[in-house]
Amino acid sequence: MWAKTKRIGPFRSVGLLVPIAILMLAGWSSTASAGEPIVGFWQATWKDATSGDVVNNVWDVWHNDRTETQDDTTNTILSNVCQGAWVKLGERTYGLSHPGFNFLTSPPAPEDQEGNLDTSSSVLIFERVTVDKSGNTFSGTGIIKTIQGIDPYDPAAKVLSTENITITARRVIVDVSQLPPS
Repeated sequence: MWAKTKRIGPFRSVGLLVPIAILMLAGWSSTASAGEPIVGFWQATWKDATSGDVVNNVWDVWHNDRTETQDDTTNTILSNVCQGAWVKLGERTYGLSHPGFNFLTSPPAPEDQEGNLDTSSSVLIFERVTVDKSGNTFSGTGIIKTIQGIDPYDPAAKVLSTENITITARRVIVDVSQLPPS
């Protein structure tokens, strides 16, 4: 004998999935990093660790999903916007791995190739920074590696050059006194 079963219509099943999805996301978000003091928008300066010369000025956003985005003063043809991933290393201290592509410039490349992907090298930037107790500045060190080939994470790729840097940054905040009147 066949047992009678109650079918759940498509709208009711969606109605059940929504609360389940919300509960799952709530559990995931509790492991996200929104409470980390590194999360936010920063104005950073990179200096050569030996000479102290400024090598880059950077708008740097550290996201709560442990990704990071930089917009720097490098020529746009050389790739001035790129992403990275970060990890917590200790109390208020973070590590960043930040890959980047290189693009051809003229010279040495012919002018008609300027801006094309340079498959002969890529860049990998590592940072170790610590946010101060106020949460408004961070500082640390980094290393910029130029890697042979297009994949900066290739463990067999030759390191063509390195540059050690020091990093200082201050949090960017909205100065409400500068906003237009309502």
